[in-house]
Amino acid sequence: MIDDGQSGQPTRRTVLQGLTLTGLAIGGGAAAAVAQAANGASGFDRKRWWTQDYRIIQTNLREIDAREDPREIAKAVREFGGNVIVSNIGGIVAFYPTSLEYQYKTPYLKGDFARRMIDAAHAEGLAYIGRFDLSKAMKPVYDAHPDWFMLNRTGKPREYEGTYQACPNGGWAQDYGFKILEEGLTRFKDADGVFFNMTGYPQTDYSNVNHGICVCANCKRVFREMYGRDLPKVDNFSDPAWRDYLEFQGRTAGALADKISAFAKPLIPGTPITRFDGQEVVGRGEVQRRIDRPAPEWAYQSGEQCRVAMARAPGKPWSSTSAAHVDYPWRQVTETAAYHQVRFAQMLGVGAKLDLYLMGSLADQDDQTYLPPLSQLYKWEAANSAHYVGMTQSARVGLYQSAATDRLAGLTPYRSYQATTFKGAYSALVDSRIPFQVVSDARVADGTTKLSGLFDVILMPNVMMLSPAEAKALDAFVEAGGLLILSGMPGAFDAKGNTASAIPLACFPLESYGTPEKCEGWSLDPLATKSNLGLVGRVPLDSIYFGGPIKPKATNLLAFAPDQRFGPPEFSYAIPNAPIRKSPGVSLMPFGKGHAVHIPWLIEWNYYRDGLPVHQQLIAGLIVRYGAPQRVTLAGNGPVEVMQLTRAADGATLIHVVNYAGQRNGRYDVPPQISGLRVGVRGAANGQARSLVGGTALAGRQEGDMTWYDLPPLGAFEAVLLPA
Repeated sequence: MIDDGQSGQPTRRTVLQGLTLTGLAIGGGAAAAVAQAANGASGFDRKRWWTQDYRIIQTNLREIDAREDPREIAKAVREFGGNVIVSNIGGIVAFYPTSLEYQYKTPYLKGDFARRMIDAAHAEGLAYIGRFDLSKAMKPVYDAHPDWFMLNRTGKPREYEGTYQACPNGGWAQDYGFKILEEGLTRFKDADGVFFNMTGYPQTDYSNVNHGICVCANCKRVFREMYGRDLPKVDNFSDPAWRDYLEFQGRTAGALADKISAFAKPLIPGTPITRFDGQEVVGRGEVQRRIDRPAPEWAYQSGEQCRVAMARAPGKPWSSTSAAHVDYPWRQVTETAAYHQVRFAQMLGVGAKLDLYLMGSLADQDDQTYLPPLSQLYKWEAANSAHYVGMTQSARVGLYQSAATDRLAGLTPYRSYQATTFKGAYSALVDSRIPFQVVSDARVADGTTKLSGLFDVILMPNVMMLSPAEAKALDAFVEAGGLLILSGMPGAFDAKGNTASAIPLACFPLESYGTPEKCEGWSLDPLATKSNLGLVGRVPLDSIYFGGPIKPKATNLLAFAPDQRFGPPEFSYAIPNAPIRKSPGVSLMPFGKGHAVHIPWLIEWNYYRDGLPVHQQLIAGLIVRYGAPQRVTLAGNGPVEVMQLTRAADGATLIHVVNYAGQRNGRYDVPPQISGLRVGVRGAANGQARSLVGGTALAGRQEGDMTWYDLPPLGAFEAVLLPA
């Protein structure tokens, strides 16, 4: 370990040694489990780490970190509460004595750091995941083979701090990178996993400067071979080639990832490869701030990424590593412990794993204050790991995520609305305290996700691109008794972005779409149709209206209020006896045993922008009025989210309640405790529930068809275990 001096002041090492377990209830057998886990004697099988409860610490080592003692790094991870460590092997920088001409080796290397790190991890009872970053190389490689690297439209290479961005179609990615993998994977066969930071098509660099697409000779050649045309001249849909180019990126990046996987598997048989975009066995993502994103910081980033990834690869373990730093230009500036705790609570609530990403080692963090609370959480999870084993998402409400719509929305005039429409739907469900899962369009299309068996309600926020396979599956879902809630203009385009000749959903309430209209100042009147949706006051519309003639079996749930002038104030009223718009405000159609609802405007976009309760109430009201009764509900005041997991083997349920009271815009503080919350579970009580964070038993009381449990004061989060 690098010497911190003998000043008598607390060092980074002594701060780490002083971590305590205060703040989370750990007692009795749980305390023993923590002690056992900390001593590496918990029965954890590092060779099968992904099949068990795992907690990752990624030490993203800088080249200077080769001076440190690997045993101290591994020991700190174990004492922190982790049981898996991610550490560097090679790629941009080799942490071992490579024999390859073009792999740069850290000049601080003495001996074989990677070998010592693997041995140290195993000695401390940790699983070791070796990290390879093949996305960049150093200047001598570029000088020798400039054609291997990305080229900007200016004719300059994509260079940053002496590193050059590899093109997925160039020789570094397609050839020489495999020499690096062969050397590293052969030399370190006893690694328990590998993580590839894959070569892709980034347009921005670490300083958030957008350099556009790569226009190197390799990209030009491969694109022409695939599509018979030149690369797009501009980076948007105004160029006819742009749609093909987006597909080209996905095809070539996916083919490279598959090629690397096929190459690596024989070298490390049985060892899992983790990557973000295709978790064959186990996957990892990453969440962090980026200053180029619009403020405020999206509070649900971790939960969203986990839900989307787990919907894309059902049944595969997943973690979204929480980056300690706030953004690339400030790698040394760390997030607050409270923000990490919010991220981790969201991960646990959907069945994902704890994962923390550091620059350097634990002991080398400039700010040590955020670490003790996170260590407490890691150790609490270790003590309660048995309760998480086999738990999977069991919420019966699905939020439809259309990757095709996200990718191709720029083909339409509605791109500016689409960016936050999904987030608005996500926020509305969180604020309605309705547990939900994300549904992947790709998994519905290929039949992996069987909607009728998993969900009672599907919410589809302006899913404009819809394939025939998706439409067929959604119709079958409604026909079998499901509730489908759609907004905007669903199915107006096919999955490739071509205008559909007709709306592909048989269950859809409209015959066709009319001409889209700007709907500023419009509003709906819940009293005019007695909707029974629990709405208070008028429902304002903004953005675009996508109505049309409704089918004979459909009904209009919400009628329009008379148009009201809005300025000057003397004229801000509806003209008496003026005609009222007859178009549907919200239409409902029975179909088979279920119902389809169309909200012909962008309600989720409105809610994300304005946060008006009436928009959230409308979405929740439709679910309550026309959907099957949900199993879990929460009563009491406060900004919280409810998440639901169930274990198929014994029927036990874990209900997570996450506290967002510490968030103000982009700031995350320790949240004030929330009292008076109670969880309701449909059905009779079956045994005694337990508050895992509070560490207390919870007695249930029957009220009608619900059993209610009073929660202890809520800190960062609570996990309520319901027996089978």
